[in-house]
Amino acid sequence: MPDSKKILIAKIQAHQGLKGWLKIYSYSESMQKFSNYDYFFVLNENTYTKLDVDDIIFDKSIKIKFKNSSSREDNNKFIGENLYIESSQLDSLKEGQFYWKDLIGLDVYIDNEQKIGTVSDIIETGANDVLVVKGDKDYLVPYIYGESVKEICLDSQKIIIDKIYYE
Repeated sequence: MPDSKKILIAKIQAHQGLKGWLKIYSYSESMQKFSNYDYFFVLNENTYTKLDVDDIIFDKSIKIKFKNSSSREDNNKFIGENLYIESSQLDSLKEGQFYWKDLIGLDVYIDNEQKIGTVSDIIETGANDVLVVKGDKDYLVPYIYGESVKEICLDSQKIIIDKIYYE
């Protein structure tokens, strides 16, 4: 069964050569973050298997070699599988910064009074991210902490937005 402490970070796309290397598609905003991880997990039949990293190469894509895999045959079972990390492997954030995983599912209120919906998704744009809020109707709220997003209360599971973005 999926573990809420595990975070989907990439997908294994294909073999890369004959010596056990794999090509990875990253869901992370920075490929370089992969150099911070000594291990990943794959989920197979409701069980996580830990894969220790032997080496990583950054080129146009990410190429990774896991310990105990020296041929294509060793990795056949991993092609198409998702890669996960543990929450504890994430970078620490500064005050006022949040991971998307922490915002999705939070209730959204106007000026801490009227609930208008729940964050269902976040869209990455060039200027700033946008919260997709599902309620009686859908709202797109620019994620500008301190302006459109006045406050985020993880303890009470809510986001408070400025009423101007509701109208």
